[in-house]
Amino acid sequence: EAAAAAAAAARRPYMVRGHAKEVAQQKNAAKQAALKKSGTQKGAAEKKLNFLCPLCKSTMVNYIQMKQHYDSKHPKERVPEESSFAAS
Repeated sequence: EAAAAAAAAARRPYMVRGHAKEVAQQKNAAKQAALKKSGTQKGAAEKKLNFLCPLCKSTMVNYIQMKQHYDSKHPKERVPEESSFAAS
C-alpha cells in the first residue's frame, strides 16, 4: 500500500499548500480586476432605465412600459405625456 501511494505521488505534480494559496489569490485578484474593469450587468441595466414613475418611483426602460405600468399599478391616474419625462 505504501509503495502504491508513493508511486501515485511520483506521477502527479505535488503542490505545497502555501503555493496553492498564492496561486488561488493571484487568480482571484485577476478575476476581480476583470470584473471591475468590465462593469456588471446590473450596472448596465440601470443605465438603460430612463423613465421614472412620479407616483411610486419605479423605473422603466421606455414609454410603452410606463403606460403598461400606469394601467396596472395606477389605473385611476392619467399617464403623463412622453415629453414630460426627462431623459437621463
